[in-house]
Amino acid sequence: MCCSISARGANEGTIRFGVAQSLIELSEWESWLRPLQAGADPLGLLKGALEWLRKRAAARTALLLLSTSGGVDFVLVSGQGEEELHGLRLRPEETMLEDLLQKRLPWRFYNEGEHEAHARGLRRGVRGLHSGIGLPLPGLAGAALVLVNRRSHEPFTESDEALLTQIAPLFTLGLHLYQLRCSLERHELEREWLHRLPEQIGEEFSLPRVLKAIEPLLRAIAPCAGGIWLYNEDKTRLLCSLHYGLPFLAEELNPATLPPDWQSRLTTLQGDQELEIELFPLMLAGRTLGLLAFGTRAEQPAIAPMDSSCLTPSTGWLGHLALLVGHAMLSEQLARRAQHMTILYELSLKLGEVRTEAEWLMLLTQSAQRLVPADHCVIYFADEGSTRLLPAGVSPPDELLVNHRPNVPYSLPGWVYAFNAPLAASDLQNHPQNQKEPLPGMFRSALTVPIQVAEQPVGVLMLLTLQPREFMLAEVEALFMLANFAAMRLQVGQLERVGQRL
Repeated sequence: MCCSISARGANEGTIRFGVAQSLIELSEWESWLRPLQAGADPLGLLKGALEWLRKRAAARTALLLLSTSGGVDFVLVSGQGEEELHGLRLRPEETMLEDLLQKRLPWRFYNEGEHEAHARGLRRGVRGLHSGIGLPLPGLAGAALVLVNRRSHEPFTESDEALLTQIAPLFTLGLHLYQLRCSLERHELEREWLHRLPEQIGEEFSLPRVLKAIEPLLRAIAPCAGGIWLYNEDKTRLLCSLHYGLPFLAEELNPATLPPDWQSRLTTLQGDQELEIELFPLMLAGRTLGLLAFGTRAEQPAIAPMDSSCLTPSTGWLGHLALLVGHAMLSEQLARRAQHMTILYELSLKLGEVRTEAEWLMLLTQSAQRLVPADHCVIYFADEGSTRLLPAGVSPPDELLVNHRPNVPYSLPGWVYAFNAPLAASDLQNHPQNQKEPLPGMFRSALTVPIQVAEQPVGVLMLLTLQPREFMLAEVEALFMLANFAAMRLQVGQLERVGQRL
């Protein structure tokens, strides 16, 4: 290059521009840009351009870096250390490039005494860096092009900086084209999924059917792992409703352990098995139904600014999911309430035909298990002159339950009888009312309601399950109503028998 760089001041910019003009020939630009017109993969083209840049600048390693909230991603790597660095994620402060990535300041480095040139030297405190240069990409925050370790063991020059300045817009363009391509592919995926949705759901609009229809979309977006966690009725826990891939979150989540702003924005967590977990709130009409979680491998991060823009809570597909889940939950609630009212109505008719206490017990236990499916149903009556409850009916028969006489009030059934209040225990082993005198057997959950006449308890109705189970408020209310209906008929029957004796 025959160009004198002795001028200063006003002429410096002109001379530097002239140097830059001669660095990349028109044929090179055509070789990179023409394939884009034919629909080539933008990242593939950037990989080729990065290799060209590394060779042209006589650098051992060339890097395309992106800094996000999760760290610094080594998106593309050419040359020495490619297998080691590609897909690596570090915190900005772990690198020598913190000012470049966060403050967008050009980076220059030279250490004449360093002779073991290696790309690992980009880490703070690690030897291997003798020269380096980096510039931020125009129009793309947190992105930078970096050259490491000039082969001649000399510092990078102004000509190298001019080369980076001239080629940097190509990488900005390529990354934005990649973003556009991802968005178009995601929109096409969403369109095809919406087109098939009516056929997948069919006439049975239930939550299991909706989740089954949603799963293929989630797998296409995040093949590694994903799932949906929905609030329980009192919003104290998030329960797993859908899960696929690697286990990365517990079946039950305590919302208090999540970041405080997870309901208002995309949240990234560090999971096990080198997974990063992205949480998206499922919102419907300003109400949080739960969360959607994706697990991605930390050692192979996506182009974070690109993909995350396709997966923000404001995008259409997430709104579709929330709408489907919310309406399915509402549909199931209405269906359950209709079923409960049908069972209660049938009970009210059959109670009029009951003539004996044995018939009353059988009808009550059968109706209770239809209302709230459970493994066992127990009916206790108070033992006059004692602080114990006596089991009057056990369905199906169980020797431990038949011989169980709970204390009032120092047992779970005894507490319900003493305080005349329903009690739902999803975790019997740790429930405070089941500590002093635990229920016999290997039961995990219990729903217990008082049998009362004129607000005076006469007994207790208890349902037990062998598997942990959450009891919904509608189930508690329906079982309480059932026990009250039955108690009124029991009192009428007792009065009739008294009248007959008189």
